[in-house]
Parts: sequence; structure tokens; C-alpha cells
Amino acid sequence: MRESNLCDRIIKLDRSIRFVGIVNNRGEVIEGGFKQGIEPLLNGTEEQHMYIHSLSNLTMLQSYSDRLGMVRYSLTEHEKVILMTFPLRDGILCLSAMPKANMNKIRDKVMKVLKSKSNSSTRSSSTGGNKPTRKQ
Repeated sequence: MRESNLCDRIIKLDRSIRFVGIVNNRGEVIEGGFKQGIEPLLNGTEEQHMYIHSLSNLTMLQSYSDRLGMVRYSLTEHEKVILMTFPLRDGILCLSAMPKANMNKIRDKVMKVLKSKSNSSTRSSSTGGNKPTRKQ
């Protein structure tokens, strides 16, 4: 049985999660998608612009890292959806959830998955193993 990708693992963490995607440095979703049965609230162009803004916002926040410490995540709460953005080495992980979601619980679970992914990547590279590749 093949290991599920990062987005598949995260979207299964909580019933309130609507979307999980990895966005590259050009603002393109390269992995992930919406949970089955969930309709996007934005059209394709609006969604693309939102990812570019999320990437830009996180990059801007990271410019203060020397004084404030590294950015762990960003949270934006709208009336209809909650958005979380996590920095990755080569982009960002975007997550949306229902408005009543317990975002502290979701955040903690996502951070744990990202930490285990980071640790396994470090172990693989330090032992000479192949680094996992992302599906495109």
C-alpha cells in the first residue's frame, strides 16, 4: 500500500477541513484539493489570486523573523470559512475549514504532521535515502 501524500493525510485529520493544498512559489496548487462533496466558494481565478495573496502575506510576515522568530502559521477568519497558511520549504500549505471548526486542534494536528514530515525528510537525506517527491 502506497503512503498517502501530505494533503491526503491532513485533510483526513478533521471533519471540518474543506480544502488542503500545497502552493508553490508561483501561487499554483501543485498537490491537494477539496474534500469530496465540498464546493469552492471562489471561482478559479479568485482562488488563484487568494493563493498568491496568501503566499505574499506569509513572505511579508517572514521578513520580521529575525526579530520575532520564524512564522509557524497564519490564520484568517471569515464569516463563511477559516483559512490557515503554513510555510513550507518550497511554498506554503493552505487549509480551509468550516467556520465553527476548532482551529487550535486542527493547527496542532497539522503542525505534528508537518514536523513528522520534516523529521522523516531529514532522516532520509542524512542516511543517504531518496528524498520524497511531490506529485505534480
